[in-house]
Amino acid sequence: RVDGAGRGVGPRVGVAGPRVDAPPLPIDAPPLQMITLAQGPTSITPANTVSCNAAGVTAENSYYRAFRLADHGVTTAFTASRIDVGIETATAGIGASQTIQVKLYTVAGTFPAGVMTQIAGQIATVTNTATGTVLPVTLSPPGVAAAGSTLVAEVFIPDGDAAGNSIFIGSNTAAETGPSYLRAPDCGSTQPAALTSLGFPAVHVVLTVTGTY
Repeated sequence: RVDGAGRGVGPRVGVAGPRVDAPPLPIDAPPLQMITLAQGPTSITPANTVSCNAAGVTAENSYYRAFRLADHGVTTAFTASRIDVGIETATAGIGASQTIQVKLYTVAGTFPAGVMTQIAGQIATVTNTATGTVLPVTLSPPGVAAAGSTLVAEVFIPDGDAAGNSIFIGSNTAAETGPSYLRAPDCGSTQPAALTSLGFPAVHVVLTVTGTY
């Protein structure tokens, strides 16, 4: 194209604007790590456990373990998804199964003197065939504990007198890194007490908590 003055007019060339950098790519969070909080092995020693019972019929018993998250290398929030419970023997008085309940708490202060706040709980069915096994109990919903917490896991065994239920939690005599506790109101232990202090130092309860952080 030629304008009136005989000058050639070429195509317009735009001036490049300032470069706009693309936003940075998001930084992925580190993958969650799964861990099982345990204070000893999960083998079950036959005829080792103590319980409050009458002629083998189980009274109300609660067994506990306390897990300080920092002791297990957990320095962030912890989401507990499962509690595993050892079963030494289980015999239902009616039918082929009975129920127990697992509970999970955080504790302000130290266990058992501190104040506990429940963060999860689940009823579980224990069949007669569970004898000598470790029973996994999925928590739905899971329990979430803040960083720096101490978790307390409880296995609550209801009074089996009406149905004639008998159940003994699994235990062993292997070394443990934290004590096992028992509460048994009908036998005079109205608050959780270390089994060692009750005269049973060789009863180490099989009770673990699995989750992610």
